[in-house]
Amino acid sequence: MNRKILLYAAVALQIIAVASIALSKEWLLSSGYPLVLQTAPVDPRDLFKGDYVQLEYAFSQLPLSLLAEDIVQHGLRKGQKVYLQLGETRQGVTQTGKAFSSPPAAERYLTGYVQAHWPYHNFNRADPPKMTGQRSVNHPLLVHYGIEQYFVEQGQGLEMEQIRGSRNNFQVPMLIQAALSDSGVAIIRSFSWANLAFKTEILKSPERNAPDDQASAVMRFTLMNRSEHPITLPLKSANCSFTLIPITSAPAEAGRFVAPRSECATDERSPVVLAGSETVSFDFDLNATHWQVLLKDQPTALGKLPWDYRYRIIYQGEEIEGIDASIVSSSFHGSGNID
Repeated sequence: MNRKILLYAAVALQIIAVASIALSKEWLLSSGYPLVLQTAPVDPRDLFKGDYVQLEYAFSQLPLSLLAEDIVQHGLRKGQKVYLQLGETRQGVTQTGKAFSSPPAAERYLTGYVQAHWPYHNFNRADPPKMTGQRSVNHPLLVHYGIEQYFVEQGQGLEMEQIRGSRNNFQVPMLIQAALSDSGVAIIRSFSWANLAFKTEILKSPERNAPDDQASAVMRFTLMNRSEHPITLPLKSANCSFTLIPITSAPAEAGRFVAPRSECATDERSPVVLAGSETVSFDFDLNATHWQVLLKDQPTALGKLPWDYRYRIIYQGEEIEGIDASIVSSSFHGSGNID
């Protein structure tokens, strides 16, 4: 009799535990703080895994510049928690800031888990000489936040893949709507598609063994209005509303450009109105002197940099009314190779 009671009690506890998890999830979905997180532009070949979508975010890899001082000094072990600062909403997307080893006071944050020791050699001393440079401070901190998978209905994946696009055509960012708890735990509520599509292409590739002033590519970044309503882009002249930023996995030196663009010192604007389905393109000659990078204190053409020095074109102008996505290109090397 006692055994039966214990068995019934164990089953009841399991049911209660499962029900509690389900109820807490439902509570978070209904009452959690709303977030909108934009997925990173990546080659979608590995995006779909059966009945769920594999998601990646720009903040899945955190460079040294976004790590708090205590993390830089002491490092992090695989499995440790980190707390990613959340900021304002811009273009309808929640912006992220620095990562801390403890919750930032009086701020909302997203809790994540370190995926690999950082720096690697701090915690793997079996053969120190061989560890040097593996996940050093020049490598990004890899973090998962529990929102890297989105389950879809059977047959929906192919349709989503077609909308998402390919690296050789227009790509549409997925916007993940999530609910955030006070402890930084996020759960995906739903998703939507951005109302802007982006295309990154090579207009001109450099010749083999070209001199430094011709060693880089000419890139084109194109925007398409996917909505039915016109959108006004308050752009500065000479493409000054855009800049190049290194991808998070690039070495810190990748952002050491030789000089600012002198033509961008003024606030002169050339607004562009995009009607529904209309496109606008912006060309970037990476051979321009201001795009050279100081590599070992020597001005170096982007096309001559090592392969891990990769960049994106990003919009850094004022807020745009009617836009619901950050404007950012696919990543590419200065020689024109697009990821």
